[in-house]
Amino acid sequence: MSGVCVYAQDYTFSNHNIVPFSLNPAMAGNANAIRLGLNYRQQWPKLGNKYNTVRASYDQNFYKRMCSAGLSYALDSYAGGIYRTNEIGLVYAHTFQLKSGKSNKFSINATDGIFLRLGVQATYFINTFDVSKVTFADQYDLGTGNLYGSNTTEEFEHDRFHFADFNVGAALCVQGFLTLGAAMYHLSEPENGFQKTGNNILHRRFAAHVNYIKDLELSNGLFGRNSISDTYLFANASYQSQDVWKQLDFGVGGFFSPFMAGISLKSDLSEVSYVSFMVGTSIKNLQAYYVYDLFTSQKKNGSWSHEIALIYIIRTVERYPCPVVYW
Repeated sequence: MSGVCVYAQDYTFSNHNIVPFSLNPAMAGNANAIRLGLNYRQQWPKLGNKYNTVRASYDQNFYKRMCSAGLSYALDSYAGGIYRTNEIGLVYAHTFQLKSGKSNKFSINATDGIFLRLGVQATYFINTFDVSKVTFADQYDLGTGNLYGSNTTEEFEHDRFHFADFNVGAALCVQGFLTLGAAMYHLSEPENGFQKTGNNILHRRFAAHVNYIKDLELSNGLFGRNSISDTYLFANASYQSQDVWKQLDFGVGGFFSPFMAGISLKSDLSEVSYVSFMVGTSIKNLQAYYVYDLFTSQKKNGSWSHEIALIYIIRTVERYPCPVVYW
């Protein structure tokens, strides 16, 4: 019997800008409305044991109190459903106005509004392991290699594991066009295995991101509105690291109502790279997106992925000065 050392990282989406507050808890409520989100990702379908991730979320901005709150649930299923991670998260973000916008009788200069957002997230994990779907080495005949029994002497301390976790983040938002942010996940690096070996910890994940929006109707003024215009260009970049895993993303695109399109390049800074294509549409309060990852590096592993995102926005009549940052 032999073993190998296996590395893994948190689930991740190709375009975090359409997955509410998934990259930084400080970005909860950044839609300046009540937002409902549903995201689905299927990765490596060619391998047969599909990796599926579903995430549902709610977040809302409370204008008068300059704060936001949100709730999320994510199910990460992999190895044909043998392993499942259920993650329930509560997030709170508070906004501090560092510099107010300048106004005149015609419009308000949105680019002068500068805000600092601080966010904290408490999560609870429920991990499950379906032992009945796994065949171990002692169930095989070492001479012939044939499977000769359904029983195994392998023992696990538990097939269901629960633990709490905490994440923090901060973002500097220049109203209407620029966001700089950073986040740290798994502050306590909790135990995350079905056997207590001391090595099964959930390593801290670090994320940094920048988003830039060029509103092609900026002269209309954004500060007093609860929506960006219907015509804009955007660029974004992010970097994530967790133990030995690293990923650098850079993307550009545009929204010309009612359609959006974008492209991004992704790399682990060594031998894995791919290109993501995004198309979307916005019809009244509903936004729908599709993202496809195309594997481009020479290291072949049959990798590609599909993502579908649905966002529903419920507008409110209040218009208080909060950073407007859209995907």
